[in-house]
Amino acid sequence: MIEEERMGEWKTVYEDEVEERWVTLKVYESEDDEDEEGSPVVRVTVAPIADEASEPEQTGNEPMPVSEAGAEDNSITLDPDAVEDLEEELIEIGFSPEAVRWIISKVPK
Repeated sequence: MIEEERMGEWKTVYEDEVEERWVTLKVYESEDDEDEEGSPVVRVTVAPIADEASEPEQTGNEPMPVSEAGAEDNSITLDPDAVEDLEEELIEIGFSPEAVRWIISKVPK
């Protein structure tokens, strides 16, 4: 039997609605973190709010069922090289500077 190595794992540090989109912020934690200095490794997933996608009167479209897989297809995952790059990437996908500052403030130091 092969022993499972604990390389590290993604831990969710923030998950909430920001500017009408669901934002999940994860930080990669490994056993080697004590030895490393610098910015944490982060991943941000942004998805439309599922309730809004299923309400045709708000969107103006004909009713279309949204499957769970379909909702995942509309999500955007950002894996910046550094936390500093996250600000630019969030602005590129349409977040306001205030929302970007809010999301980045949730990254543990």
